Amino acid sequence: MLPRPRQVRRQSLSALGEPPDRIAAEFRRRVRVDMATQDWYSRFDEDSLRWFRERGVRMSELLLGGLDTTRAVGREQLIVQAETLGREYGVEAKRRGLSLGEATQAFLFFRARFMAEIANVARRRALASEQASLQFEEADRALDRVILALIAGHQTP
Repeated sequence: MLPRPRQVRRQSLSALGEPPDRIAAEFRRRVRVDMATQDWYSRFDEDSLRWFRERGVRMSELLLGGLDTTRAVGREQLIVQAETLGREYGVEAKRRGLSLGEATQAFLFFRARFMAEIANVARRRALASEQASLQFEEADRALDRVILALIAGHQTP
């Protein structure tokens, strides 16, 4: 006799009027502004920074692509690719002398800024709480998978 809970269908970022390239540009801007205050940042030379930057840009594109698609199969493929980059990040961070704690700290720095951009999308588009929650949950799950891959990569002998 009780009504069924309403199923909310998550919309793609593009359908919300938020092209992934716009979100990516804002994310990169936010990272550039905040990066210099990070202890781990000063430990890298220019080649290391370039290596991480190139893969970080690709990872954010994959994650945003996952949020932009409504097809589960396509989303899963993009997240698996982001996990692969996360694993490479872990291996490279260890090779460059970062402890697991420092590598995790660096990832959490980027994660916070990524999630802040998702929050900005929700605010700009005045998303209903159900729709905003779906976006946050999906981004959070994807980022969890990437950080676990980073940890696994760092722990690889």
